[in-house]
Amino acid sequence: MKKQTLVVKRVAWVIALTLALLLPAVTYALSVGEAKQKGLVSETSNGYLRARKGIPEVKRLVSRTNAARKQKYREIAKQLKVGLDVVERDFGKKLGGR
Repeated sequence: MKKQTLVVKRVAWVIALTLALLLPAVTYALSVGEAKQKGLVSETSNGYLRARKGIPEVKRLVSRTNAARKQKYREIAKQLKVGLDVVERDFGKKLGGR
């Protein structure tokens, strides 16, 4: 009986570890478009994403995307010689932010 319990615990541990390793890889593959379609994120009026669900993977996606957008917005603002807020607002309108 003890041997059987030990085997069940080991199998459960292997399954839990496998899921823990695979789940981030699957959610990491989530694109912004997919996240929008699933209602997990939305656009803001200043051109950034907002997480609509408190899921850690979604928060990471939003964080990465917003950091990349901010960098790009800064480059555009510098080229156009306007404030960052102007570029953010314009992209917010183009991306359909509310």
